[in-house]
Amino acid sequence: MRSWRVLTLGVLTLAGLLGVWGLDAGQTAVGQAQGAICLYFDQTGPGDLSFNDMALLGAQRASEAFGLELRTATAAGEASYLPDLQTFARSGECLVIIGVGFLLFDALPEAARQFPDQKFAFIDGPSFDLPNLLGVLFREQEAGAPVGVVAALVALANGDSLIGAVAGAEIPPVWRYEAGYRFGAHWAVDWYNRHVGEGASIEVRVPYTGRFDDPALGKTTAEALIREGARNLLGIAGGTHLGMFDAVEEAARAEGREIGPPFAYGADAAQEYVKPGFILASGRKRVDVGAFEAVRRALSGEFGGDILLGLKEEGTGFSTVQDVKTFIDLAVQAGYPLDGTPAEVLHKVIQARISVPAYVWVALDEFQSALKAGEITLPEADTPEQIAEVRERYP
Repeated sequence: MRSWRVLTLGVLTLAGLLGVWGLDAGQTAVGQAQGAICLYFDQTGPGDLSFNDMALLGAQRASEAFGLELRTATAAGEASYLPDLQTFARSGECLVIIGVGFLLFDALPEAARQFPDQKFAFIDGPSFDLPNLLGVLFREQEAGAPVGVVAALVALANGDSLIGAVAGAEIPPVWRYEAGYRFGAHWAVDWYNRHVGEGASIEVRVPYTGRFDDPALGKTTAEALIREGARNLLGIAGGTHLGMFDAVEEAARAEGREIGPPFAYGADAAQEYVKPGFILASGRKRVDVGAFEAVRRALSGEFGGDILLGLKEEGTGFSTVQDVKTFIDLAVQAGYPLDGTPAEVLHKVIQARISVPAYVWVALDEFQSALKAGEITLPEADTPEQIAEVRERYP
């Protein structure tokens, strides 16, 4: 195990969002409990400004709300997954061990089988029908699809017929993002042809890097997509797609632009603040909500089985301006070097959104309303066969 840390409470606190679960900061709704929240990352670790940091944020919220100590550990590599989890479990000091990320697919259920009296939670994975393992799953399609709608319409408005994404590893959570993105893009083409002009088409290109922790690879992958003509790019690769953000900004500035296109789109967190003016929006995947709920259930006794967080549960969706404001505040608290004052950053984010045609946001609202009403069914992509079918149907 590379690192054990006891985190100081209050860092990156998101007290304003505690209302999602009807809690106020400092309130111990279930009562004071014994044991720590033990948060375990694969080797990608925190610092990705996305998936892992969202899990950390949710655990920090829970530690404050329930008066629990928070411990974190990051794996040195794949071989250390099971030994690290065993170390946490043998300590007898963890109320719940929360494994973060699909890469723990083999090790986490094995640890849960070996320690049946220890509660485990799997962020991005199932419960495997183990009574002491809570599966926390998301409908990533509902985060990718609205981004696909916007990316395609912005592309068409600028005369482009290609959009892209920089993806991490070929695993179901990323496939679901991709499936939604492809569906949303093709829905947008149909909408555009009915409301704006005829004869439009779009192609979606999604290269997989195989990594979630390689910004340099993300940058070169994005640069290749931009050269091919894709000027709207979604990042679904954790820390790897931070390099994609750099590529998009550099390409825009090379054209003398202070605001895209090209535009990038973030994932999981509202990442617009990272490159304001060049990241138009983000797909929301509230990993923080999942981590918080895992702790709440460990305390309340509602444990085991799978929970699925989607649009209706505020677990997925499209980033709002309020989301961006929240994450700007978090960035300031964490000491992240913003490109300007918080007000200047937010202004530039808003200016980017204003710069695209108004019909983009009309279409997005129509799409999300229909999705919430159950009038749109997004494709499933949990297996290689399913994602292959999606790629063929929505090329």
